[in-house]
Amino acid sequence: MYLGWLVEIVLLITLFCLAIFVWQVLACKKQAWISDLPELTMVFLVRNQEDIIEGLIRDVYADACITPLEVIVVDLGSVDQTRMILERLAEIFLGLNCLFIKDEPAAFKRVYDLCRGSTIYCFDLTNSTNYCLMSRTIHSILKGSKACLYRTKVMYKQGLERTDSV
Repeated sequence: MYLGWLVEIVLLITLFCLAIFVWQVLACKKQAWISDLPELTMVFLVRNQEDIIEGLIRDVYADACITPLEVIVVDLGSVDQTRMILERLAEIFLGLNCLFIKDEPAAFKRVYDLCRGSTIYCFDLTNSTNYCLMSRTIHSILKGSKACLYRTKVMYKQGLERTDSV
């Protein structure tokens, strides 16, 4: 008689412990997924920037260990070697997302929907660009500065928007 109760109690305790274990595993998985989301996203809209794009992307990834970061480069119909450079860099830097879009007005909406970071820095590199200023801007942003130095649009996923340009 007591053996039946003992078996039932052990079985209930085992089921309770199993439920607690599953709950803890799911909670850890959710926390790991949330921590994998980048704090910020850097979007580079480029056209015919073969001279500077590789240096800028390497600058970003040299400092990227400082903060969780997502990098998206959108080539808006380059006719020089920019596309080939970006394809090569995408093989080197696994987190680099490259898109090749010809329709510029639709590009921004499409890219914004892909961004996972809570803060998005969008750099317009479709015209002639000063590499030194861009490099300093990237370094200051990755070190935590909220000020933007050069051709930068800052957006927040919550819908707030600020534009800082020089």
